[in-house]
Amino acid sequence: MNPDALVESYVAEVVRQLPRKQRADVGFELRSLLTEELRGRAGDNEPDTTMTLELLADLGRPADVADRYRSAGFTIIRPADAPRFAWISLAGVAIQWAITLTATYTAAPTGAGDDWLSRLGAWWLSAGLGAFWWPGLLISLSIIAALIAARRSGDGTDWTPQAAAKLDRDSIRRPLYVLAIAGGLVGIAALVAAINLATWWPGLPQPLLDAFAINEDFLTNRAPWALVLWAATFASMIAVLVAGRWTRTTRLLAIIGSALWIALILWWIAAGPIFVQPYADLVAKGCLLLVAGLCVLDLVLTARHLRTGIPAPAV
Repeated sequence: MNPDALVESYVAEVVRQLPRKQRADVGFELRSLLTEELRGRAGDNEPDTTMTLELLADLGRPADVADRYRSAGFTIIRPADAPRFAWISLAGVAIQWAITLTATYTAAPTGAGDDWLSRLGAWWLSAGLGAFWWPGLLISLSIIAALIAARRSGDGTDWTPQAAAKLDRDSIRRPLYVLAIAGGLVGIAALVAAINLATWWPGLPQPLLDAFAINEDFLTNRAPWALVLWAATFASMIAVLVAGRWTRTTRLLAIIGSALWIALILWWIAAGPIFVQPYADLVAKGCLLLVAGLCVLDLVLTARHLRTGIPAPAV
C-alpha cells in the first residue's frame, strides 16, 4: 500500500474519534508530523510500506492517539476516592445479598420442586442481580456531582482553617452526639412500647395486636441480653460525650460492642422465631440483618480509625 495512503488512513481513523470541531486542525497537524517523521526516517531514500507501518505501530492505536488530543473534561470519581467508592459499592451489594439470601432460604416451602437450587435461581434473577442498582445509583450521583463541580469551575470549597480542623477525626460535635443518644433512647422506648402493646393499649385492633405478639421464648431467654449491651453502649457514648472526643479505649470498646451486637443478633435470628406471626417474624429478622450489616460497617470503620501514625517503610 502506498505510504501516503497509509498515513492518510491512519489520520482519518484518529480524527474520526474526535469532536467534529477538532478534526480538521488535528488531522492537518498529525498528517504533517507523520509525513515529516517518515521523511526523516527514510533519509535520502523514498519511504516504503514497511517503514510506514513501523512508524504507525510506534505511534500507537488510533484511539489512544485520539485520547491525547481530547480535552481533559471533568472527573467523575477522583483517583483518591476510587478505593472508597469501590468498597462502598461492594459492601452495599454484599449487605443486600446477605439479607435477601437469608430471607429466601428461611421462607416457608411453597410445594413440590421448591429445593435450594430453584430458590437460588429465583433469587439470582430477582434480588441477586437487582442488588447492582446500588453501584449504578452511586455512579449516577457521582456524575451529577461532577457536573455541578465542573459548572462551578473549581475543585471544591476553599481550604480554610475551619476545613483543616475537620481533619481531627477523633473530635465530636456534642450537639449532634446528644441527638444521637436521644434518638437511641427514643428507639428503645418505641421497642419496649411495641413489646407491651397488648398490655398498655388493649383497645387497639386485634390484627395489630397479633402482628406485634412476641414469642415467649425470645422474650424470656434471648431479649434480656439486649439490656446489657444497651447499658454498655450508652455508658461508652456518655464517656465520649464527656471527653468531647474519641480515645483509643473508647474506640476499642466500640469495636467490642459492635462485635457483641452482631453475635447477639445472629443468635436471635438463628435460635427461633421472634414474633408469633410468621410474616412479622420474617420482616423483623430482615430488619435485624440490616442492623447487623450496619454494625459490621461500623466495626470496620472504627477499626480503621484505630490505625495511628505512618508506619516506617520496609527496608
